[in-house]
Amino acid sequence: MNIAEPATAPTVLAQEQASILLVNDAPGALFALRAVLSDLDAEIVTATSGEQALLRLLKQDFCVILMDVKMAGLDGFETARLVRSRPRSHDTPLIFLTSHRATDIDRARGYELGAADYLFMPVGPEVLKAKVQAFIDNAPRRPPPSAAVGSPSRGDPPEREAGLLSGLDESPGAAAALYQRADGAGTAERLAGERAGEYVALLDSTGVWLYASPSYQREFGDAVHPGASYLDIVHAADRERVAAALMRSDLDDSHKRLQYRVLGRSERYFESDSNLIRAASGAVTQVVVVSRDITERKQMEAYVLHQSFHDALTGLPNRQLLLDRLGQATTHRERLHAQVAVLFIDLDHFKAINDTLGHAAGDRLLQDVAERLIGCVRDGDTVARLGGDEFVVMLVGLQRVEDAALVAEKIITGVAAACQIEGSELHVSSSIGIAIFPDDGADADTLLRNADIAMFHAKHAGGARYCFFAPPMQEEASRKLALGSALQRAIGADEFVMHYQPKVDARSGKICGFEALIRWPQGDGAWIPPSLFIPVAEQTGRIDPIGAFAIARTAELLRQWGALGIDDVPIAVNVSALQFRHENVAAELAQAAAAAGIAPSLLEIELTESGVMNNPAQAIETLHQIHALGMTISIDDFGTGYSSLAHLKRFPIDKLKIDASFVHDIATDPCDAAIVLAIITLAHVLNLTVIAEGVETAAQMAFLIANGCDELQGNYFSPAVSNEDALGLLRRGPFSMAPPPTGTTT
Repeated sequence: MNIAEPATAPTVLAQEQASILLVNDAPGALFALRAVLSDLDAEIVTATSGEQALLRLLKQDFCVILMDVKMAGLDGFETARLVRSRPRSHDTPLIFLTSHRATDIDRARGYELGAADYLFMPVGPEVLKAKVQAFIDNAPRRPPPSAAVGSPSRGDPPEREAGLLSGLDESPGAAAALYQRADGAGTAERLAGERAGEYVALLDSTGVWLYASPSYQREFGDAVHPGASYLDIVHAADRERVAAALMRSDLDDSHKRLQYRVLGRSERYFESDSNLIRAASGAVTQVVVVSRDITERKQMEAYVLHQSFHDALTGLPNRQLLLDRLGQATTHRERLHAQVAVLFIDLDHFKAINDTLGHAAGDRLLQDVAERLIGCVRDGDTVARLGGDEFVVMLVGLQRVEDAALVAEKIITGVAAACQIEGSELHVSSSIGIAIFPDDGADADTLLRNADIAMFHAKHAGGARYCFFAPPMQEEASRKLALGSALQRAIGADEFVMHYQPKVDARSGKICGFEALIRWPQGDGAWIPPSLFIPVAEQTGRIDPIGAFAIARTAELLRQWGALGIDDVPIAVNVSALQFRHENVAAELAQAAAAAGIAPSLLEIELTESGVMNNPAQAIETLHQIHALGMTISIDDFGTGYSSLAHLKRFPIDKLKIDASFVHDIATDPCDAAIVLAIITLAHVLNLTVIAEGVETAAQMAFLIANGCDELQGNYFSPAVSNEDALGLLRRGPFSMAPPPTGTTT
């Protein structure tokens, strides 16, 4: 028996309505685009993500795609790359739409990916419609990717369809009738076009080949021959299912669709539609199978599925997959009689690496850390990346809680090993919080949250260590959460006030400036100390509006004093490390001075050591910008942080402030006295002014004056006071710098 496909002439397909694909993760933008294009003669299909757009393209062709560039998950560029990698959609016109500011590099990348245009929103409706209409007019018409082309048309009467199928019973070559339209037009329509990857088979009632299109023979070779079974090309694991679905005579005659694996030149996926053909007696005599190669679709679906549950940078499971696995592990824990541990891992000072070497180096480091974490756990454990520099390890089957500590120590050691990135040897440490199921949480979300809380305790203890969760940590976290919410309300209600503490010239006793200190009064007359709310403001991202408030209020007070003729008393404001990292911090300070109409030199800037040492190279540039405004710069709390002399001499600073912790015992502790004396000497060698804060006693004052300290600040002279009282201090005159008489209590 000769298994062959009769020659048929290709025919022109009837044109169908054009389709447009709109891709944007903002529902409002999709609505607006649909409204603009709704009067075009085209079907409008929408997708809210790159992944969804890829699935749309697997099922349908489009005459043009309009796609946003910035999207969560797959962005427009990556989606476009995948669209272009698929032969069927390679030439589909693509227009990028973006409301974000694009660089020349962004536009160049878009055009490199084959974009026909790159438009910036908002774009005029008539312009957009004209561009889209041009693509509609020039679009070729193709059979849809998954359509059973050549099956009887939807309008065919039942007797005509029956005639087509009965013709197959007379001759295997009549299978070509499936490719003919039965509407009397006399035009042929190919079903098994090679680009569509379609295959046609006629089988007897037992699944033996009667007819096969050449596409079958090309793919499966000698496996397709008279007497052989169709099931021979089916993957062994799928044969029983295929036989049951395609050839059971007790099923009705309606077509059945099935997906399964086949074994040709390589393992591939088929999607098949089958119809049973019966004799007059009702017995099944033949089976028509029309199949499509959907391997590409399956691979794309697998890719999209993988991307949905894995981190794009490291390939590790993401939060969603971690929560799923954690849920399964905790559900089966009782049956397994073993512990489940969650280790929340955060890299210490990772941002400094990103800021110094760039995000590409940071990404390489994260990939390296991911590999090291995998090497620290067993095959049954899970390593996931939540985002940024946060990782989570889930340990299952632990017999002892102490085993989690052993793994944590292994991770800390492994992560700390030197890493070579772009010619630089990098060292990074990690802080780890550990939570155990069920003691530290009965569900996945609670376990993760408590492990996160424990991690922050490890980080605040100095980093490069692990910490087990304990209930008091949750209480503290709850207090911080409540304080953060109260902070947000306070910012909106303008509840903060500014107080000012004088700085006194150590030689003359005159007030030579003030330090602005923010205060948060409560309704009951109490005050929440800055030591409580400032760290929470920094952790919750609320420090920027608080800092801006302090600077603006201080600048306004300086304006008021200027109107009174007091124009030579500067006020220092504290700039947090987060504010200092703003690219435009100098411009923000200049704007605050300009808005109040004061000379920038009246604003002094105080920064902590840690704030400037986080990224020394960037700090030097920013400090020069601030200094160029005429502002004086002080390093606050000197001696409590890095105290790096190598960097200190490079910073364009004017003053050093000795921390109050050293001043407290200078009159009684030789070590503190020696440290203060060393700081004064160092500062003077570098031509810096020295300020001592926290001066509380006459003995402290006397020591500092005797050893050459330039300015003094502390409650011995005055606590921080309101702006009215600060003005009163200025009008009162100099403080007495003489020590009190012997025997006087200070």
